[in-house]
Amino acid sequence: MKKSFLLMVVSTMLLSLRANAGEYYPYVGADYVNSTVNVSDRMPDNYDIGRLSAGLKFVDFGSVEVFAERSTKEKKEYNSNVSRGRFYGFGADVLLNVYNLTDATILGSIGYGRMFSKLKYNGSTDKDIANTIRLGIGGEINPSPEWGFRAMYRYSLSDGDDYKNAKEFTIGARYYFYY
Repeated sequence: MKKSFLLMVVSTMLLSLRANAGEYYPYVGADYVNSTVNVSDRMPDNYDIGRLSAGLKFVDFGSVEVFAERSTKEKKEYNSNVSRGRFYGFGADVLLNVYNLTDATILGSIGYGRMFSKLKYNGSTDKDIANTIRLGIGGEINPSPEWGFRAMYRYSLSDGDDYKNAKEFTIGARYYFYY
């Protein structure tokens, strides 16, 4: 009952937003991320990450986007032992249109993420959870109304014990649902 009530409230809000003069479009996206993470000496510091996202684009202002990501398992030799590290996370970003051209946009972003890291070293497992503030700049090219291709650079500040901060470069595609 509570879930259906929540669904009804959210759909009513979205329909009422559509009734206003502003244009907005939902979208889905997929990204490749290369991340250099400042972590403990035992843990690998460069990761390849896959990220899925969904968002709502407000044509004149920017976007609100949620994401989920997972890295590949990386390994590093440390003191003649091998450590293996992996992390995954989720969060939300607000992207603002800094400068609009006809088919391209320069974007600025700020967001929040929750990152979970896992390190296996010398027979033991160490897990860490970190809250992150994500700041970024990038651009998006839209060759058609339905498709967008985006490149972003982001810096993340974290409060974790092992996961301290990260620099990431992202490239990906977005599909916009126009109706």
